[in-house]
Amino acid sequence: MPSDIAVIMAAHNAERTIRHAVESVLDGTQPCDVFIADDASRIPVTDALGPLAERVTVIRLDKNVGPGGARNAALARVLAGGYTYVAIMDADDVSHPTRLAVQREFLESHPKVGAVGTWVRLFDDRTGETVYSINRAADSSTIRKLMYFNIGLSHATAMLRADSLREVGIYDADYAAAEDYELLRRIGTRYDFANIPECLLSYRISPDGQSRSRRLRQLYDRLRTQLRYFEPLEWRAWAGVIKTALVMLVPSGWAEPLKLKSKGLGTPGAAFPVNEV
Repeated sequence: MPSDIAVIMAAHNAERTIRHAVESVLDGTQPCDVFIADDASRIPVTDALGPLAERVTVIRLDKNVGPGGARNAALARVLAGGYTYVAIMDADDVSHPTRLAVQREFLESHPKVGAVGTWVRLFDDRTGETVYSINRAADSSTIRKLMYFNIGLSHATAMLRADSLREVGIYDADYAAAEDYELLRRIGTRYDFANIPECLLSYRISPDGQSRSRRLRQLYDRLRTQLRYFEPLEWRAWAGVIKTALVMLVPSGWAEPLKLKSKGLGTPGAAFPVNEV
């Protein structure tokens, strides 16, 4: 029986982790089809996967276009294929066995929800130990309030209703450093959001951090997104723009400790994206 769920994955030089990522969704309790956009990796994804490549669809790109562009290449196949749901998966993360089944069941019973995420465990790439968790609010109203400031559900955990993408479009290349945030804001103009209050994905974080130029670009594109969907009568819209602008002025070495202190988490030995997965 054909699956109604497509898992899309962008992969660039992920030969060390991609097998584990792919196995985690294929070995889960919910059947799915996996589409991997090989974003001009130095070692082709088919080579890195070995025999596992026969169980997935790999789309090899001639040049590196970045995560959003690579996901769009996969989405072109998926949306033309008539799938009902699209799950996001990163090439270095691990889906828990019941993730897709739980999210699919939720979307089946909540037709107004266009995107559902889950709680997420962040683990140290060097040790495998849990660094901390991100447990966001479950209800759409609270998620919408969070969206004025930053992404309200972890993009790496998201399952999207395919019809929402058919309605609002795919990732926008003009927001290449915050394409996930912009897409979710766009989906939010027509659909509700939700988070499953259960940790269903493990997110790998690297000790290498990110360059200041990359961090600033993410913040800049986040700010542009906030202005694109700005609601002048909503105080949170103003507060979100001001907060992002102020964070852009904070030296990159201070950003992570301040963020973690505000969460009561201390300072881990690894960095995570500005958009907080």
